[in-house]
Amino acid sequence: MAKAKTPAKPAKKPAKRIVQTLNVNAPGKTYPRDADKYEAARKAFLKVMPKSGPGVTQDEMMALMKAALSAATWGTTQGWWTKTVQLDAEARGEVSRDGGKPLRWKRIK
Repeated sequence: MAKAKTPAKPAKKPAKRIVQTLNVNAPGKTYPRDADKYEAARKAFLKVMPKSGPGVTQDEMMALMKAALSAATWGTTQGWWTKTVQLDAEARGEVSRDGGKPLRWKRIK
């Protein structure tokens, strides 16, 4: 009688790279995020943020990022990643909000 073959184990996926992000609203706390997506969203965010002038509102920021991040890749998470990198950049002192109404953000570094 022949022995039954053991099915081959599927190859393991490589572990995702993780980056720890900050949040200006929770000082001292970090949040693990997918490093590849974070880096791509951060690069786009810093590119679209104005360095001078009054800055951009939340709605303008979301529209700029929607244009910068392809819907095919990002799907419905564009806004989530925009807010993640905005809060992180703000906590790192790279972006500032003016405190007016409506709030406006601009790049300071």
